[in-house]
Amino acid sequence: MLTRTSEAGSNRIRRIPVNEPIWRSLHDLKEAGQSYDELLSMMIRLERDYRDWKMIIGIDQAGRFVDFNPDEIMRDR
Repeated sequence: MLTRTSEAGSNRIRRIPVNEPIWRSLHDLKEAGQSYDELLSMMIRLERDYRDWKMIIGIDQAGRFVDFNPDEIMRDR
């Protein structure tokens, strides 16, 4: 699979080939005036948040907690 790149200011533009059903799904999610770059950035943030919450729920369900003193942690900074 090939990608094309071009220079746009200091940011590189990459082309990511997707099939038409995926493109239509992305298009349906995109709001008016929103770029695909903005849409994908938002989707990445949401996925990271989801993974963080999934990890927290797993820790909560496992019941493995460690006491800590926040003053000790912040002292090293």
